[in-house]
Amino acid sequence: MGCMNILSGYAKNNHQPQLDAINLLVLNLMPNRAETEHQIISLLKRTPHNFNVTFCRMKSHHIKHFDSEIIAKYVSLADIRDQHFDALLVTGAPIDQKQFTDIDYWDEFKTFLDWRKTHVNTSLFSCWAAWAAGTVDEVLTGVPVTDKIYGVYTTNGITMPHSRYFKIPQTSVKADVLAGNDEIGATVIFDQQTKSYYVTGHFEYGTTTLANEYFRDVKNGLQTAEPKNYFDQNQHPHNTWNADATKFYRHWLNQFATTAQN
Repeated sequence: MGCMNILSGYAKNNHQPQLDAINLLVLNLMPNRAETEHQIISLLKRTPHNFNVTFCRMKSHHIKHFDSEIIAKYVSLADIRDQHFDALLVTGAPIDQKQFTDIDYWDEFKTFLDWRKTHVNTSLFSCWAAWAAGTVDEVLTGVPVTDKIYGVYTTNGITMPHSRYFKIPQTSVKADVLAGNDEIGATVIFDQQTKSYYVTGHFEYGTTTLANEYFRDVKNGLQTAEPKNYFDQNQHPHNTWNADATKFYRHWLNQFATTAQN
């Protein structure tokens, strides 16, 4: 495990970046930002690298809860516009049942994607961000689904959790489909031109993340099917994706981050 220098966000522990570290920018779009930070940091700690991590937000997004707190803790594109990063990670967001143009930060998101082409060596987009960025980059065409793709799935030997209302048909992809199947579509896509991975699942999820989501929905009276391939007979969740998540992140960072060490 390397050293984690968190330069912004709830987990901030440093003001100065470390020289021999991967400079990672994280655009955190998830509503529970502190929890998502913890999940991402926990995954990064399972790699051998040192990191300077900067957590970023969409300035144009109206945040329902803790708005002033998040503004104070997170940077925006205006704060980092002149900086360069080894890698960019963009989280998903529970907005995949909305039209892109109905999302309040859609225009800013497109500007951010354009900026990253000249300021970031490589990008990894997760869940909704994979669909959205892949659409803007003209790499793929996703389609909405009415039955939620929900649970832990293995495609081409890669296991990860999924929680989404969209599917990317493998035949719609104009880049390399590294994993996927007919049931849930492409799950890992790589585009050489943009040096970007588009991942429709959540490598970063903790063991109980899907369980918490499921039991919350049940408590709220929603007709929600159990996540597939996840609970045992006693409804205890099992984490079967940690090893693949760590392996994937190591491979991604070793490919493109100039300061990465094997």
